[in-house]
Amino acid sequence: MNTSLALQYFKYLYSIPLLIFSVVLVMACIFSGESTAAEYNINPVLAFFLFWFLICWLAMMEGGQGCIVGLQSVDKKKYSETHPITLKCTNLAHDGDNMERFIVGRQFLVVLVIFLINLCGSAVRDADPISTPMGINTICLGNGLALIITTIDIGQLPSQVNAAVCMLDFINNYFMLFTVHVSLGIELSGLMHSVYLVQHVFATLTGNPVDSNELPRTNTSKIFFWARVLMSISILSFALAVTFQALIEGKSGIWDGVPVAASIAIFLGLLCLVGLMEGMQIAAFALLNTPEEELSSHKVAHKNCQLMFNGSNLQSFLIGRQ
Repeated sequence: MNTSLALQYFKYLYSIPLLIFSVVLVMACIFSGESTAAEYNINPVLAFFLFWFLICWLAMMEGGQGCIVGLQSVDKKKYSETHPITLKCTNLAHDGDNMERFIVGRQFLVVLVIFLINLCGSAVRDADPISTPMGINTICLGNGLALIITTIDIGQLPSQVNAAVCMLDFINNYFMLFTVHVSLGIELSGLMHSVYLVQHVFATLTGNPVDSNELPRTNTSKIFFWARVLMSISILSFALAVTFQALIEGKSGIWDGVPVAASIAIFLGLLCLVGLMEGMQIAAFALLNTPEEELSSHKVAHKNCQLMFNGSNLQSFLIGRQ
């Protein structure tokens, strides 16, 4: 047995038991009434089913986005008969500017679902449902590692990795079609429309117009669009004000003893890092089927793609990025 294969089996050997242990801990918290759900008087059985429904929905969203982005360059006639529901999903998501609308709405939906997962499965302070040693208990429940591993290893990574190689099959179901409709509905509400202001500012600074696959907006549509942008900016400004106030007053979840300036710097740095990682994932699926000669005209992007699409590196990137 060569070294790389032995290392692979070693990773399986500790990763799978760690996942099983994490799931057991989270479920024990839910049924013993030591999860956040109990604080909101949510019945443990209801919290259990809600938790796993949300995990499944998260998996569909995470893998589905990659599929819809990656299938943009694929001729729909090639799968119109073999994957009819996939065709419905892509027809809806690829119509006009719906692709960016879907991405915007889906991102809010992902954050909302993860928030609800935390609501159902997070352990309360000093929770100890199966009498584990204090050190393990602090790491897995006190710091939320068990819930993180459960969410990522079941609700996010498997779907992303499988969707990267089974795009047509993955979204050939009505659950994904429902998810696309919900994502578009969230975008329509205008909660996230502040991103479009950033898009227009960036386009102005770079001298590149914002491309659109739709007819120019009417005056009524412009008023409706910019009113939602204004509403979204107001909500975002309030959210940032509350967050920064919490950081300044030491009422955030950051470790005790961290200076205020460092807290703010860490917060802003993580925001930038998350934005970069999200953008890279979408770009990876969008460029998956792009011809080599087209990529070669963009040197840095070409180098990134060569590294990312070499062998099984795309799956490794998705796992590490998550």
